[in-house]
Amino acid sequence: MPRSTDHGEQTKRKIASRAKILFEQKGYAATTMEEIRHVSETSKGSIYYHFKSKEALFLYILELSIQEWLDKWRELEAPLATATEKLYRLAEHYADDFQNPLLKAAEEFSGSEGGDPEIKAKLIEITRMHYPVFQQLLEEGIRSGEFKPAPLEDLTFILFGLLGGISVAYYEYEPERLCALYRTAVDVLLKGIENR
Repeated sequence: MPRSTDHGEQTKRKIASRAKILFEQKGYAATTMEEIRHVSETSKGSIYYHFKSKEALFLYILELSIQEWLDKWRELEAPLATATEKLYRLAEHYADDFQNPLLKAAEEFSGSEGGDPEIKAKLIEITRMHYPVFQQLLEEGIRSGEFKPAPLEDLTFILFGLLGGISVAYYEYEPERLCALYRTAVDVLLKGIENR
């Protein structure tokens, strides 16, 4: 029995991996299920067995993408000694993600699927996958005395809002300038929460 489950998971990931390339190249709306069937070398029945819709497939791809981002963050933060260093590196990691080719399709998707409450709930759940990273970092800074004690939930939302809000500069700034802007934002934030 486990062998069948492993094979099913492999098929699901293969479909998602190949579909991700199409979404990155063509965008969300322009990618058809027939194209996904063709590039994944899988039957439509198999695709719909694993994903009830194109939306469900895309949400799965977004979730995998966030998990990759989180895994990469764990690698990046491991050698850093202080919460302040981690905060700067987190901002850079956040800015670096704007180079992710899936971003444009994700923007298109989130703008087009806002009416379905189930999809909206899943998008919020995927977005919240970042929260523990922010919360742990802020908690570490408070515990170590680097940051002033403050309600952790509030600080988490402030940090997430700051990083997310600055993302609008993505449309106007080159990647290097965007990264510098994120570092400046951390400077400003630290002026308010540094424990001096």
